[in-house]
Amino acid sequence: MIITNETVFSPSYIPPKLPHRETQLQQLDVLLSGWLKNPGQHYPRVTIVGRPGTGKTVTIKKLWELHKSESKAYFVYINGFIYRNFTTIIGEIAKSTNIPFPRRGLSKDELLALLIEHFRERDLYIFLILDDAFNLTQEIISTFIRLGQEVDKLGAFRIALAIVGHNENILHSLDQSTRGIMGKYIVRFSPYTKDQIFEILLDRSREGLADGSYSEDILEMISDITGAQSPHETQKGDARLAIDILYRAAYIAQQMGRRKITPEDVRKSSKEVLFGISEEILRGLSIHEKLFLLAIVRSLKISRTAHVSFGDVEEYYKVACEEFGEKPRVHSQLWSYLNNLRDKGIVETRQNKRGEGIRGRTTLISIGTEPLDTLEAIVTKLIREELR
Repeated sequence: MIITNETVFSPSYIPPKLPHRETQLQQLDVLLSGWLKNPGQHYPRVTIVGRPGTGKTVTIKKLWELHKSESKAYFVYINGFIYRNFTTIIGEIAKSTNIPFPRRGLSKDELLALLIEHFRERDLYIFLILDDAFNLTQEIISTFIRLGQEVDKLGAFRIALAIVGHNENILHSLDQSTRGIMGKYIVRFSPYTKDQIFEILLDRSREGLADGSYSEDILEMISDITGAQSPHETQKGDARLAIDILYRAAYIAQQMGRRKITPEDVRKSSKEVLFGISEEILRGLSIHEKLFLLAIVRSLKISRTAHVSFGDVEEYYKVACEEFGEKPRVHSQLWSYLNNLRDKGIVETRQNKRGEGIRGRTTLISIGTEPLDTLEAIVTKLIREELR
């Protein structure tokens, strides 16, 4: 058995600690904790922005976990992808606060009036999260922003509001006065870097996988596939995706009756969620880029490791050139090929800084999104077609 705790791989899981989200958690705490401890005296609201998988939802839920024992407010989480219209959102608020509510026969204004009546009569307070708010209409977002300041009707400031989206555009479509109510309280979540995702995966592995079933090399491999080069990169940095790949790889290994996750398990699992490498992209490579890629594939297959060194690949490249009757290109040209393969998302690279058993600093190369046998067959076929 490799997977010892399925729960830690669930998107709804809230871990004991949130690596690299301490700053955002503190910012949210400053904005919201006063109301959570003593609701009713003011109207806290915040906009949370960041790409998918950057920890927005888990951080706001962590904040609630830290304060729920001392708060008389209800936590109401609305996923805008699931609850897209006013009636279903009101229904979810009613369910979360134990309000008996008719599901049909009332207009929007009647539903809202009934909600306000229950809030006031029962002295209710809610910490309302509108997640994936870009799925909601301008009218719905505006209604709940304005509802929070209706102190005369509600009898107190009964709502703390967090609007969550990918970027600040979720507010740009609102009228100026509504944007003014929301204010400039914005907490931003940058993409996770490779090193940050590695730490997240290491925590989840320790919590949910059997000892000895994974290696740091495997976690680095997944981090290479999913992590951003820097916090400013916009194409990667999704920790949720990284955790999913790790879980799928563990499941594949477990189903095969093995006790340890292999690099090929990671490749198979990442292909399920990332769709692998397009043959059209491979076809567009030059002949020597194809030969160099073939060398990377063969080096990884023979070594059975997650990463191989540039030096090892260079030797396999010379062998491939001899096999196909091509004169090898010079060392500096191979670096250009490697950079192009990396830029196209075919391979990942990093420096051996975690003590992988390779002496000196060298570039390590991995392929994480395509099973090696499949990739070798495609590249070999394309080389033969081009040299025919």
